[in-house]
Amino acid sequence: MGIKYGITAGTPFDTKLGEIFFSKKGLEVVSAYISETADEQNRLQYISPKKLEIKTINTIRHLKKAGANIIIIYCNSLSAVLEVDKISALTDIPILTPLAVYKNLDLSSLDKLAILAANSQSAAKIENIIAEKNPHLEFVSAGIMPIINAIEAQKDPTEILAEAGLQELLVAFRTMGADTLLLGCTHLPYLKEEIKGFYENIIDPADKIKVMAEKLLAHK
Repeated sequence: MGIKYGITAGTPFDTKLGEIFFSKKGLEVVSAYISETADEQNRLQYISPKKLEIKTINTIRHLKKAGANIIIIYCNSLSAVLEVDKISALTDIPILTPLAVYKNLDLSSLDKLAILAANSQSAAKIENIIAEKNPHLEFVSAGIMPIINAIEAQKDPTEILAEAGLQELLVAFRTMGADTLLLGCTHLPYLKEEIKGFYENIIDPADKIKVMAEKLLAHK
Protein backbone atom coordinates (compact mmCIF):
# COMPACT_ATOMS: atom_id res chain seq x y z
CA MET A 1 0.00 0.00 0.00
CA GLY A 2 1.35 3.44 -0.94
CA ILE A 3 1.74 6.55 1.15
CA LYS A 4 -1.36 8.65 1.67
CA TYR A 5 -0.86 12.33 2.44
CA GLY A 6 -3.34 14.04 4.76
CA ILE A 7 -3.72 17.68 3.71
CA THR A 8 -5.22 20.26 6.04
CA ALA A 9 -5.20 24.05 6.10
CA GLY A 10 -7.06 26.99 7.54
CA THR A 11 -9.93 27.15 5.04
CA PRO A 12 -11.58 25.02 2.34
CA PHE A 13 -9.84 27.11 -0.33
CA ASP A 14 -6.22 26.67 0.76
CA THR A 15 -6.90 23.05 1.73
CA LYS A 16 -8.08 22.51 -1.85
CA LEU A 17 -4.96 24.25 -3.17
CA GLY A 18 -2.83 21.81 -1.18
CA GLU A 19 -4.88 18.85 -2.36
CA ILE A 20 -4.50 19.91 -6.00
CA PHE A 21 -0.77 20.62 -5.64
CA PHE A 22 0.11 17.24 -4.15
CA SER A 23 -2.31 15.31 -6.37
CA LYS A 24 -0.62 16.80 -9.44
CA LYS A 25 2.65 15.35 -8.11
CA GLY A 26 1.07 11.91 -8.45
CA LEU A 27 0.49 11.48 -4.71
CA GLU A 28 -2.53 9.95 -3.03
CA VAL A 29 -4.18 12.53 -0.78
CA VAL A 30 -7.04 12.90 1.64
CA SER A 31 -8.00 16.34 2.90
CA ALA A 32 -10.01 18.22 5.51
CA TYR A 33 -10.09 21.89 6.50
CA ILE A 34 -10.07 23.60 9.90
CA SER A 35 -12.29 26.71 9.47
CA GLU A 36 -15.03 27.80 7.11
CA THR A 37 -13.51 31.20 6.23
CA ALA A 38 -10.20 33.05 6.34
CA ASP A 39 -11.63 35.59 8.80
CA GLU A 40 -12.74 32.80 11.16
CA GLN A 41 -9.30 31.21 10.94
CA ASN A 42 -7.60 34.56 11.56
CA ARG A 43 -9.72 35.20 14.67
CA LEU A 44 -8.93 31.75 16.06
CA GLN A 45 -5.21 32.31 15.55
CA TYR A 46 -5.24 35.59 17.48
CA ILE A 47 -8.02 35.12 20.04
CA SER A 48 -8.60 31.40 20.61
CA PRO A 49 -5.37 29.44 19.95
CA LYS A 50 -6.41 26.66 22.35
CA LYS A 51 -9.69 26.16 20.50
CA LEU A 52 -7.73 26.16 17.25
CA GLU A 53 -5.39 23.49 18.62
CA ILE A 54 -8.34 21.25 19.53
CA LYS A 55 -9.94 21.71 16.10
CA THR A 56 -6.62 20.88 14.44
CA ILE A 57 -6.10 17.74 16.53
CA ASN A 58 -9.61 16.53 15.70
CA THR A 59 -9.04 17.19 12.00
CA ILE A 60 -5.73 15.31 12.02
CA ARG A 61 -7.33 12.35 13.79
CA HIS A 62 -10.02 12.33 11.11
CA LEU A 63 -7.37 12.30 8.37
CA LYS A 64 -5.45 9.53 10.12
CA LYS A 65 -8.63 7.46 10.35
CA ALA A 66 -9.08 8.04 6.61
CA GLY A 67 -5.70 6.39 6.02
CA ALA A 68 -3.21 9.25 6.06
CA ASN A 69 0.40 8.25 6.83
CA ILE A 70 1.66 11.81 7.15
CA ILE A 71 0.00 15.19 7.66
CA ILE A 72 0.83 18.32 5.69
CA ILE A 73 -0.46 21.49 7.36
CA TYR A 74 -0.62 23.53 4.17
CA CYS A 75 -0.93 26.89 5.90
CA ASN A 76 1.82 29.18 7.20
CA SER A 77 -0.28 31.26 9.58
CA LEU A 78 -1.97 28.20 11.12
CA SER A 79 1.39 26.48 11.55
CA ALA A 80 2.82 29.61 13.19
CA VAL A 81 0.49 29.39 16.20
CA LEU A 82 0.49 25.62 16.72
CA GLU A 83 2.87 23.49 18.77
CA VAL A 84 3.36 21.07 15.90
CA ASP A 85 5.67 18.62 17.72
CA LYS A 86 3.18 18.37 20.58
CA ILE A 87 0.26 17.73 18.21
CA SER A 88 2.29 15.16 16.28
CA ALA A 89 2.99 13.29 19.53
CA LEU A 90 -0.65 13.46 20.64
CA THR A 91 -1.95 12.16 17.32
CA ASP A 92 0.95 9.74 16.71
CA ILE A 93 1.54 10.81 13.12
CA PRO A 94 4.35 12.82 11.47
CA ILE A 95 3.43 16.40 10.57
CA LEU A 96 5.15 18.78 8.17
CA THR A 97 4.47 22.47 7.63
CA PRO A 98 5.99 25.22 5.48
CA LEU A 99 7.82 26.42 8.60
CA ALA A 100 10.00 23.29 8.49
CA VAL A 101 11.24 24.40 5.06
CA TYR A 102 12.34 27.79 6.35
CA LYS A 103 14.57 26.22 9.00
CA ASN A 104 16.84 24.86 6.26
CA LEU A 105 16.97 27.88 3.94
CA ASP A 106 20.49 29.11 3.27
CA LEU A 107 20.11 32.74 2.25
CA SER A 108 23.71 33.76 2.84
CA SER A 109 23.85 35.43 -0.58
CA LEU A 110 21.07 37.88 0.33
CA ASP A 111 21.15 41.09 2.35
CA LYS A 112 17.38 41.61 2.45
CA LEU A 113 14.35 39.37 2.10
CA ALA A 114 10.77 40.44 1.46
CA ILE A 115 8.02 38.31 2.99
CA LEU A 116 4.31 38.29 2.21
CA ALA A 117 2.21 36.51 4.85
CA ALA A 118 -1.46 36.26 5.74
CA ASN A 119 -0.99 38.19 8.97
CA SER A 120 1.79 39.90 10.89
CA GLN A 121 1.94 37.11 13.49
CA SER A 122 2.82 34.65 10.74
CA ALA A 123 5.33 37.03 9.15
CA ALA A 124 7.12 37.46 12.49
CA LYS A 125 7.30 33.69 13.03
CA ILE A 126 8.77 33.16 9.56
CA GLU A 127 11.32 35.92 10.18
CA ASN A 128 12.39 34.37 13.49
CA ILE A 129 12.87 30.92 11.96
CA ILE A 130 14.87 32.17 8.97
CA ALA A 131 17.00 34.49 11.14
CA GLU A 132 18.27 31.54 13.20
CA LYS A 133 20.29 30.32 10.21
CA ASN A 134 20.66 33.71 8.51
CA PRO A 135 21.24 36.26 11.30
CA HIS A 136 22.65 38.81 8.86
CA LEU A 137 19.36 39.17 6.96
CA GLU A 138 17.22 42.28 7.06
CA PHE A 139 13.51 41.62 6.54
CA VAL A 140 10.78 43.69 4.94
CA SER A 141 7.47 41.96 5.64
CA ALA A 142 3.74 42.49 5.49
CA GLY A 143 0.58 40.76 6.67
CA ILE A 144 -1.93 41.05 3.85
CA MET A 145 -5.23 39.62 5.10
CA PRO A 146 -7.39 41.76 2.76
CA ILE A 147 -5.52 40.28 -0.21
CA ILE A 148 -5.95 36.75 1.18
CA ASN A 149 -9.69 37.41 1.45
CA ALA A 150 -9.72 38.57 -2.18
CA ILE A 151 -8.00 35.32 -3.19
CA GLU A 152 -10.52 33.33 -1.14
CA ALA A 153 -13.26 35.11 -3.12
CA GLN A 154 -11.42 33.99 -6.29
CA LYS A 155 -11.27 37.48 -7.70
CA ASP A 156 -9.32 37.91 -10.91
CA PRO A 157 -5.57 38.01 -10.11
CA THR A 158 -4.99 41.11 -12.26
CA GLU A 159 -7.81 42.85 -10.40
CA ILE A 160 -6.28 41.95 -7.04
CA LEU A 161 -2.90 43.27 -8.17
CA ALA A 162 -4.37 46.57 -9.35
CA GLU A 163 -7.02 47.24 -6.71
CA ALA A 164 -5.97 45.58 -3.43
CA GLY A 165 -2.72 47.46 -2.87
CA LEU A 166 -0.45 44.56 -3.83
CA GLN A 167 1.22 46.37 -6.72
CA GLU A 168 2.17 49.31 -4.51
CA LEU A 169 3.44 46.96 -1.80
CA LEU A 170 5.68 45.02 -4.18
CA VAL A 171 7.09 48.27 -5.57
CA ALA A 172 7.78 49.44 -2.01
CA PHE A 173 9.59 46.19 -1.20
CA ARG A 174 11.82 46.68 -4.24
CA THR A 175 12.45 50.31 -3.33
CA MET A 176 13.58 49.15 0.12
CA GLY A 177 16.19 46.95 -1.56
CA ALA A 178 14.67 43.47 -1.30
CA ASP A 179 15.12 41.63 -4.60
CA THR A 180 13.94 38.21 -3.35
CA LEU A 181 10.37 37.54 -2.21
CA LEU A 182 9.19 34.68 -0.02
CA LEU A 183 5.58 33.56 -0.44
CA GLY A 184 4.75 33.09 3.23
CA CYS A 185 1.15 32.06 2.61
CA THR A 186 -0.09 29.09 0.62
CA HIS A 187 -2.78 31.26 -1.01
CA LEU A 188 -0.17 33.34 -2.81
CA PRO A 189 0.72 31.02 -5.72
CA TYR A 190 -2.73 32.11 -6.98
CA LEU A 191 -1.02 35.44 -7.77
CA LYS A 192 2.38 34.06 -8.76
CA GLU A 193 2.25 35.11 -12.41
CA GLU A 194 1.33 38.67 -11.41
CA ILE A 195 4.06 38.77 -8.75
CA LYS A 196 6.63 37.64 -11.33
CA GLY A 197 6.17 41.02 -12.99
CA PHE A 198 7.95 42.51 -9.98
CA TYR A 199 10.12 39.66 -8.71
CA GLU A 200 12.21 37.13 -10.62
CA ASN A 201 13.51 35.56 -7.40
CA ILE A 202 10.55 33.97 -5.60
CA ILE A 203 10.77 31.41 -2.79
CA ASP A 204 7.75 29.07 -2.67
CA PRO A 205 8.07 26.31 -0.03
CA ALA A 206 5.56 23.87 -1.57
CA ASP A 207 7.98 21.71 -3.60
CA LYS A 208 10.41 21.44 -0.69
CA ILE A 209 7.60 20.19 1.60
CA LYS A 210 7.06 17.20 -0.69
CA VAL A 211 10.78 16.33 -0.66
CA MET A 212 10.96 16.65 3.13
CA ALA A 213 7.90 14.43 3.55
CA GLU A 214 9.48 11.70 1.44
CA LYS A 215 12.71 11.84 3.46
CA LEU A 216 10.82 11.78 6.76
CA LEU A 217 8.80 8.72 5.80
CA ALA A 218 11.89 6.95 4.45
CA HIS A 219 13.45 7.10 7.92
CA LYS A 220 10.42 5.84 9.81
